[in-house]
Formats: sequence, C-alpha cells, structure tokens
Amino acid sequence: MSSELVYRMRTCAAALASNGEPPLILLRDAADLLIEASNVMDVPEPLGEPMETLSPRPAPNPSVATWGGSLNATVQPCPSCGAIDARTVHRSGRKLLVTCPTCTHQWEYGRAA
Repeated sequence: MSSELVYRMRTCAAALASNGEPPLILLRDAADLLIEASNVMDVPEPLGEPMETLSPRPAPNPSVATWGGSLNATVQPCPSCGAIDARTVHRSGRKLLVTCPTCTHQWEYGRAA
C-alpha cells in the first residue's frame, strides 16, 4: 500500500474521530478512501524468491539403537535360558534393559550378559 494512501486514511480517520458532526464532504472522502484502499489490498503481492530445496537426511544405521526409533537388531538368544521369544525393552536411566519373557532375566541392550 502506498504511503500517500496511508497518510490520507489517517488524516480522514482523525477528522472523523474529532467531536462534532462530520461534514458530508468528509464522509464522501472517507468512502472514496475505503474503496481505493480495498482496491490496492485486493492486488496480490508478488510471491518472491523460491526457497532452496533441502537435502534429505541420511537414513539412520539400523544396527544402532536410537531413542524414539525402532530397535532393529539380530535375534540373539537369552544369555540365561537361550530363548529367542519376543522380549520386553524398557529404559533405566540412560540404558536400555531387555527382559526375557521366559526366565525374566534382564541384561543391557547390545551386551550379552
């Protein structure tokens, strides 16, 4: 929007806000300013420069455990009973502990106890 139009709109608004009955010429000028301002605002602004394309992140190494990700590890038997059933994994501090469902033996993920 042009600065001249903005100044004219502010002057007209100040005159309308003053005490007393506004003259008819001021009301007509205010209507003309609203029409002109709406025409200026109706024209879309240019889109500008396109953003740069970001390169995709490298895929995480599936053999490394990550917080919030899945643990894709090779099946290792329980060090206590040798079972390879589905295990329960929970966090204890900064370590992941694996619990065997057969014998309830616990060991740290990534290590064979």
